[in-house]
Formats: sequence, C-alpha cells, structure tokens
Amino acid sequence: GCASTGAIELSDGPHRLVVNCGGAALGGAWIPADLAQGLRTTAAHSTLVLDDSNSTALLPDGTLGKGVTEVELNRQELENGSRIDLSHDGYVRRLGYVHRRLLLVSGDGKEIRGEDMLTPAERRRKPVTLPVQLRFHLAPGVEPTPTADGLGALLRIDLGPLWQFRAGAGKLAIEESLWVDPDGRPHPTRQLVVTAEALPGGSSIGWLFKRVG
Repeated sequence: GCASTGAIELSDGPHRLVVNCGGAALGGAWIPADLAQGLRTTAAHSTLVLDDSNSTALLPDGTLGKGVTEVELNRQELENGSRIDLSHDGYVRRLGYVHRRLLLVSGDGKEIRGEDMLTPAERRRKPVTLPVQLRFHLAPGVEPTPTADGLGALLRIDLGPLWQFRAGAGKLAIEESLWVDPDGRPHPTRQLVVTAEALPGGSSIGWLFKRVG
C-alpha cells in the first residue's frame, strides 16, 4: 500500500496534467526496491506533506503501519460544478493535526480550486509549528514556467492546452520529479512544491489550476 490519502490527479481530455509518481510495482512491473519504497511515500503523491513525514507508516513488506485510521469524504454536485471535501487523521497521533482538503471543480472542468487545511485535533495536546509542503507532480511533457511574483506557474502541455497554477500562500518552487510508467520505466518530470507552515491555531493554503489557453 501507499501513504497517499488525499492525493489527486488531473487531466485535460487525453492530456495528463498532475499525476502521482506511479505505483508500477502494484501492476506487476519489476523496479528496484529503493525506488519502489520511494513511490509509496506521501511525498511521491500530489498531496500535502506535514513535517516531511508519511501520513501512514510504510512497512518493509509492502504493508501499511500506523497512521490513517479515519477518512471522511463528501461530494456534492452543485449548479456550477462539483465540491469534494476530504479529511484524514494520519498526522493526529504523532503531530496533532487533522488534514482537510477541499476541492471545487467547475462544471466545464477548466478550473480547479483547492484549499488544504491543517487544524489542531480535538482532545490532543496543542501541536507545535511544523513545516508543510504541498506537492503537485507534473506529468511528463508538462513544462512549468514560474511567474515573476513567485506564487504561480504557467504549465504548457506538449501538443496540448495551456494551464496556470496559483498558490494563495507560502513559497512556490519547481523541483525535479519522476513518473514511473506501467512497464516500470521512470521518466524525468517536474513538480510544483509550495512550502509553508502548520500553525498551532490552524492554517490553510489555497491554490488554483486554471486553463488559460
């Protein structure tokens, strides 16, 4: 299993935009053990990572240890799109925070608004300030160009449409990543990484993917 609770993937028709690094081993492909273990981590998925740790412990035999025990998921179809609200307790036992991810998808699929929230868990001692990374792994063939203000990027899909990413808080960096195809072959790609902090009183990061061309 993977520590992937809350992870998303986005496509525009046949064009992949946001992916997870790949679970080729689950499909039967042979890949090196250290790479297979890395693909199981929370950081290998397009979701929030708290304190550079996994939302669920990864055991060497491929099974999952302690971490996520409760997931709440609600989906509503609205007049102008869809609303998805997800939360999990994977960080509660060790770090004292609940992670909640809210997604608003426009009816035409050309705009995805998200908000990732970290709130202190009830009946737990007050948590401390911790580093947060919000990761969006880009599909092979997607070329990111940062905007001048450091809070966004243009995403050019090879032979496809143009998208824009915006972060409402934190600091955005573009880093190396990889995607492993169903045959177990790794392909170099990039990832958007928003760095921020989880605060004892609660914190949130808003973000947006929008098709612009």
